[in-house]
Amino acid sequence: MSEPTAKRERAEQILGELAELSLVLARDLALQARAAEAADEKVALTAAFQKTARTARLTIALDAKLDRDAARDAAAAAREAAAAAADAQLRESRIMQAARAAHVAMTDPSPEENQKRRVKGVLNRLLWTEAEGDQEDYEVLVDDLDARLYEAEDAPGFADMPIEVLAGKLKADMGLSGELVVTTADRIGPANTATPPLADTG
Repeated sequence: MSEPTAKRERAEQILGELAELSLVLARDLALQARAAEAADEKVALTAAFQKTARTARLTIALDAKLDRDAARDAAAAAREAAAAAADAQLRESRIMQAARAAHVAMTDPSPEENQKRRVKGVLNRLLWTEAEGDQEDYEVLVDDLDARLYEAEDAPGFADMPIEVLAGKLKADMGLSGELVVTTADRIGPANTATPPLADTG
């Protein structure tokens, strides 16, 4: 049991006892006020009864407020738990979707994915040369190339564009120096087929 819950239960117990005592006292005062013969005594007893009755009413009202607060807190906690569960489920769903998409891209790449791989293969040496061997600079250039390819892949005819044309355009856009070398396989291999694995020369 948490400390706030224990305190609330103790407060409710005390309020219950106070309400019961106030009720008993109010009954006694009411009986005494009815039995009193002297006017001033009756007035005093009546005033005391009214104060005691008011205390009992306020105690009961406060106890009811604690009940409402507890119910509201429980409902809020339930909503937060439901929202957290839904958020976790959504994150898990997104992770699974991304994993499936990555798996599909690796095992059954689209023509656009094949075209992007070929362009990256052609430009990789120029990126490394431009970075002058610095790994961080090289990774920045790779990210830049990825972003440009991501934007370009939606253009009509992207997958069918000659690799030397596309690679040359990206080289110029990125300001890369050095000679662009496009092998025969890069030039004539169709983008809608998977790139064959490298031969094992070891």
